[in-house]
Amino acid sequence: MRDLILHHYPMSPYSEKIRAILGYKGLAWRSVDIPMMAPKPDLAALTGGYRKTPVLQVGRDVILDTSLMVRVLERLYPSPALIPEAHRMSCLAYAGYEQTLFYGAVATVFQPEGLKAMIARLGAEQMQAFSRDRQELFTGGSARRPSPELYKTQFLPAANALNAQLAGRDFLLGEAPTLADFVCWHPIWFVRDNPGVAPLLAPLRNLMAWEQRMRALGHGYPSTIDAETALETARGAESWLDFDGPLQEPNGLKIGERVLLRASDYGCEPVEGLLLHASAYEVVLQRQDSRAGDLRVHAPRAGFSLSAA
Repeated sequence: MRDLILHHYPMSPYSEKIRAILGYKGLAWRSVDIPMMAPKPDLAALTGGYRKTPVLQVGRDVILDTSLMVRVLERLYPSPALIPEAHRMSCLAYAGYEQTLFYGAVATVFQPEGLKAMIARLGAEQMQAFSRDRQELFTGGSARRPSPELYKTQFLPAANALNAQLAGRDFLLGEAPTLADFVCWHPIWFVRDNPGVAPLLAPLRNLMAWEQRMRALGHGYPSTIDAETALETARGAESWLDFDGPLQEPNGLKIGERVLLRASDYGCEPVEGLLLHASAYEVVLQRQDSRAGDLRVHAPRAGFSLSAA
């Protein structure tokens, strides 16, 4: 058995995506609660500075970005499959729409009634700090903070399309969940988790029935640990994950060269390390931390940039 550790916080939508996948696969995993906002020193000990949520730790391998987490979980626990062969292209298409739907969900939650609910939940002072933190998160990358208009132009049309897609079927592509369901689940969950805007989706009966089926998948078998235990796990691990895919030319860089790895869209803080591998699917850096020991940081090839350190 692999030691799966998810670093996340309860309100994180992308964390909910992975929690739901762990539930569908019926996996035991360990949970580390991380701060919603920077600084995150315990997480940085593992990631080298990457601050987006969640982060998946498998022993002393550190996985960034939920798209790569999906590939790792599929490789380690292939049944039940998230991406059946008959639906591979459809799953890829839904995954390509994920960020658009997520940005629309953020715009919906930040409508006046949703914002009131968030302030009631977090408190006015923490809500202001959260807003400042997210402004910094969207500095330096290709993405911009979602406009409030996306509620009308992206989220509501998408929710109605999902409702139509679910007519006469339990899940988006048939009788069983696939990756298509999970990339759509967390934006819907994010809106439904906010009492100020949750009623907006109530008239969509097919979508609401699907919501109940998705919730019923649960989150698997989590057990809570603290950050220090996660770092001890990394220090004590003896094996590595296999590389995902054959070596491909790593942007003009050389294997063994010291490089900087950054997300391209937002949360662009660099991670520095030695380049170990680059395939069509992932980039792997070797780094060493005084608290966590020897680590390998894995990021998807798509959506991340590499440069010489």
